[in-house]
Amino acid sequence: MKIKRLSLINEFQKREPAYKRVLEESLFMLERGLRLEGVKYHSIPTRIKSFDSFTAKLKRKSDERKGAAVDPFAEVTDIVGLRVVCLFLSDIVKVGKVIKDHFDILAEDNKIDGADVSSFGYMSVHFVANIKPSYSGPRYDDLVGIPLEIQVRTIAMDAWATISHYLSYKSAIDVPSEMRRDFYALSGLFYVADSHFEMFSKGRERSRIEIAAELKAGSRDLNQEINLDSLTAYLASRLPDRERNDSESISELVQELHDNEYRNLEQLNNAIDIGYDAFVAYEKEHPPSGSDTKQFSDVGVVRILLAIVDKTYREKKYASPSEFPKYESLIRAKS
Repeated sequence: MKIKRLSLINEFQKREPAYKRVLEESLFMLERGLRLEGVKYHSIPTRIKSFDSFTAKLKRKSDERKGAAVDPFAEVTDIVGLRVVCLFLSDIVKVGKVIKDHFDILAEDNKIDGADVSSFGYMSVHFVANIKPSYSGPRYDDLVGIPLEIQVRTIAMDAWATISHYLSYKSAIDVPSEMRRDFYALSGLFYVADSHFEMFSKGRERSRIEIAAELKAGSRDLNQEINLDSLTAYLASRLPDRERNDSESISELVQELHDNEYRNLEQLNNAIDIGYDAFVAYEKEHPPSGSDTKQFSDVGVVRILLAIVDKTYREKKYASPSEFPKYESLIRAKS
């Protein structure tokens, strides 16, 4: 038995460099595929099983099989493991498509569809896969055929699974009976959170599409509050030729506008109407440094323009606001 274990250790150590390379290549393919498909995700933790974990799983499988011995390295298919922790339930399907596009799928185990809410902490989709044979050449020749496991779950699923694992509960039946009701209740809370995050995400997307379409058609009543979604759509509609800023920058602008009593889009739109000519003159004489186009981004346009037309905003925002008043003569009269 000792000889067999020593032989297994030697073979495992011999294969470890290949496992590390499979992990690195698989992570690269996943990250690239998700980026190209525009799928946002929280994280992709990875691991290679330790020898002790490998042999423990091998023993469990052997006990379950109770049959003839097989190749242990073919039987344990999750020595290399990756987990995509995504944001929303609908992202699980998107991530699954990326996995299927970039790997040869040997097996798929969906532990989500049809699962009872009490098993929420154990939900995920598992793929057993190989690197595609089409990835050929010296870099891949030793890697094709080595199985790996890719799990996909949401942040909420991952959080609950992590807590359950910390408590050493592998399944609901492990939980003491007097604590089981609380355990199920907590599991249900995480499930509800996941479901409502999904509903919120879809509702927000519908709202963004509607706002953008109505602004483009010119039929939107601008007497609506300024928030991240409405301002993002408004800037894209009003300043379509300007570089788009990220959500974080637009969120900061939302706060600045609220701090200066700009509470709805109509107020902002009026300021842009009367101050745009003055802004253009400023931009011509003070183009932004580091910009290939010599133009300010959409958020930059609003900030500079308000600094010209709104003295209160100017004094709050800029430590040395003296360069802006010279353009006040170009402000259009309010209609």
